Amino acid sequence: MTLSQYFQKHGVANRLEQRSLLIAVNAVAALSIFFFGYDQGVMGGVNTARHYASLMGFGHYDESDGLVKVDDPLLQGGLVAVYYLPGTLVGALWGGWLGDRYGRISTIGIAALWAIIGAALQCSSQNASWMFCGTGAILKSIRLIADRAL
Repeated sequence: MTLSQYFQKHGVANRLEQRSLLIAVNAVAALSIFFFGYDQGVMGGVNTARHYASLMGFGHYDESDGLVKVDDPLLQGGLVAVYYLPGTLVGALWGGWLGDRYGRISTIGIAALWAIIGAALQCSSQNASWMFCGTGAILKSIRLIADRAL
């Protein structure tokens, strides 16, 4: 059984109809957008954490000032900007194509599986390259894949 057939047989489209399906799909899309913004807010605080700065290699903690000193602003900026360019670009390009090829409901299911992979990579990041992959190319593409699928 293919992934598309699985979601067609067991998906919410077979349990919900018309208005309730519309509400469910929009609630999932709204939740996706909420977590996109929430993740940005959390990462704003994380970028100033001493252990994160040293683990990612863009800064160090200055004991005398009690602040994180950024040694590599390009790397720190890249970790923030990876949200937008690769993640948004990948999501925008894949979302419509996946939705047309596999159907809207299957595409949202694919995006959910993709999000699980991205979240695991982001949460387990041990260096900047790992974080780039989890945060940018995978996790941030989910919102656009879901949006284009609608």
